Amino acid sequence: MKFQSILAIALVALNASSMAEAANPLKRSAVAREIMAAKRRGDSKESLMKLKEQLRDEIRVAKAAGVSHETLRKAQARGATLNDIKAKVNLSNLNKKKKRGIFKKKEVTISSILFPGVSPVDYTEGESMVALVDVVTSQKTQLPIDYYRLPVCEPRETTEKFRGKRKNLGERLAGKSQLKHSPYSFTVKQDHGCKVLCERQFDRKTLKKMRKLIQREYTVNLSLDGLPAHVQKSSGAVIRGYPLGSKLINEVLQKTDFVLHNHLRFTVLYNNDDSAPGSFRIVGYNVHPVSINHDSKNIEATCNANDRVKNAEETLLMIKQLDDKGQTTPITYSYDVQWMEAETVWSDRWDIFLLGNPDDSSAHHMSILNSIMIVVFLASCTIVILVKALRKDLAVYNELGIDAMDDEEESGWKMIHGDVFRPPSTSPMGLSVLVGSGAQIAVSILGTLLLSLTNLLTPSMKGQALGNIVLLYVFSGSIGGYISARIFKLYGGKNWKLNTLCTAAFFPGTIMALFLALNVFLAFYGSAKTVSLFTIILAGILWVCVASPLVFVGSFIGFKRDAIEVPTRTNQIARVVPEQHSLLSSKLASIAAGGLPFSCAVIEIYFLMGAIWLHQYYYLMGYLLTIAVLIGVTSQLISIIMCYLRLAGEDHRWWWKAFTDTASISIWLFGYSLWFLVCRLNLVGFLPVVVYFTYMAMMSLALGLYCGSISFMTVFWFNKRIYSAIKID
Repeated sequence: MKFQSILAIALVALNASSMAEAANPLKRSAVAREIMAAKRRGDSKESLMKLKEQLRDEIRVAKAAGVSHETLRKAQARGATLNDIKAKVNLSNLNKKKKRGIFKKKEVTISSILFPGVSPVDYTEGESMVALVDVVTSQKTQLPIDYYRLPVCEPRETTEKFRGKRKNLGERLAGKSQLKHSPYSFTVKQDHGCKVLCERQFDRKTLKKMRKLIQREYTVNLSLDGLPAHVQKSSGAVIRGYPLGSKLINEVLQKTDFVLHNHLRFTVLYNNDDSAPGSFRIVGYNVHPVSINHDSKNIEATCNANDRVKNAEETLLMIKQLDDKGQTTPITYSYDVQWMEAETVWSDRWDIFLLGNPDDSSAHHMSILNSIMIVVFLASCTIVILVKALRKDLAVYNELGIDAMDDEEESGWKMIHGDVFRPPSTSPMGLSVLVGSGAQIAVSILGTLLLSLTNLLTPSMKGQALGNIVLLYVFSGSIGGYISARIFKLYGGKNWKLNTLCTAAFFPGTIMALFLALNVFLAFYGSAKTVSLFTIILAGILWVCVASPLVFVGSFIGFKRDAIEVPTRTNQIARVVPEQHSLLSSKLASIAAGGLPFSCAVIEIYFLMGAIWLHQYYYLMGYLLTIAVLIGVTSQLISIIMCYLRLAGEDHRWWWKAFTDTASISIWLFGYSLWFLVCRLNLVGFLPVVVYFTYMAMMSLALGLYCGSISFMTVFWFNKRIYSAIKID
């Protein structure tokens, strides 16, 4: 047992070190070394304080520029300004993001990555255009609101052809509504100054609602020619959409005022299409929100057709509470448009959304490297088990025979050959249902990621991936039914109809129940994230009329086949399990085992959750597929090692443990979601937290079934292989 104890301790140490590295990969910084060097030189306290203040200022500047402290010092020594450093860093990071390929890097455009196969649209001078509007979103609530439920201007009647795309199944399930015409219209290459849209009366209730939305940082999402409107800050950072309003905080008076952005300054960038003279392409869509208190009686004073409106402290439109419930205040909406020619080509018009973002390619590479190192370590342990320990045990066992081994009172995995394939005493049907469901999930996830490597999956359409997973899960129902039936028949189960029904209903039924309960809350809240009744009925039809019959087909085929043969006969009386090592008998051992596959993916999960909850783009599908495969491989290896350690301790109750060892990754993912909520998200209110945890519970359950199913089938194969090598009379 000494070898097994050492191996178990090594696994725990590897898990702790890998998780610690993922959580805190940074070593002692150059700043700390510089301060320590000053202390060793014997500098005075005043000198040390000045040095610390200088270093703090430099670090603050370096952070604003998006570079390291050492890089900033080198650049400043050459006489470079902060803006020069920012521009160079942004351009370098952008070029790295546009490099694709594994062995031979080649430069591609961001447009070809986000919108594969999409061609540009040419416009002629004087052609009318209408901006489209999506839902109003907030990172603080994750509860979008329909734009026209706000006190805004109604869209004007127009004959402009609607260029938006209809929502796919995944976007409908995610609660994304159809794009609508906005009240803002444009004429190609025709500028105009301030133009009044409409006037709305705000009562006391409406003002309170708008203050609440501004406080929760709701953003309006407009688009023109498929290009999102963006606000560019003075620091160079780009934000999609524009905020409904702003907060003015007076620290002296400890007072916060809210202003409404009722005027929009649009700047449309275009370039000439050389292939079609007289045609133009949209390459930029900038919006600058302005708050101005228009005088409805003298509108020309603040909204002149020849001038562009600017923000001024004395003309800000403050949202103040009204004393009388029946009292209203008029709010005038307006906008102006300016067209500017740009040198940007159409294929590079999405580059601006990546400017200012740090280069995260090294983080993805570290994630892959970390996963590979874990896989190499576990593979080495598995090779030691298979080649060294097992070969030696089998040679001795087969040479001496069973009777001789009994005489010498040998112990270990060989002595439980008559019990190792004994069906689990606890819910064999439940285990077969979980393994079948996990296999079905594995097919749908890996199939979707393989499709993502082609142009069939567009990264910019987030709902498309969800739609593909749902459809692949539905049409792979026969796989889940077949595997569940084969395992249940191995256990000697007879009630195949109940087993099939549970397999067809367990995972989709659980997801549907959570989904419907959440949808009821969203409907009462009035969120645009509420899924329509038609979409719910469509999902139910796919489940009942397509997925379930396919599960029954697979289950029928699985039960018609002969039961899986095992290499040993099962004893009539179960062998007593001796006392196990504390590291293996504890339930914490299974939870710790799930931490290893999770540590393979923790970095990639961070970026993926940022794309889901922080409305970022995730287009590195090759990395995600690699991580998904490495998670599966890690789950297989750690489950083999854990199973061998238990069998060596004469514990033949491996069925459920083979599944739960890596299915516990769901606990790690859900725990990680708690950290992400506290440290990365600033959700406000009870319902947003409920929405977040409901969706994360669904993801955790799916990931746990994926890993558990792979581990179970691998351990079953492993046990068949090693016990088939024993010569038994």
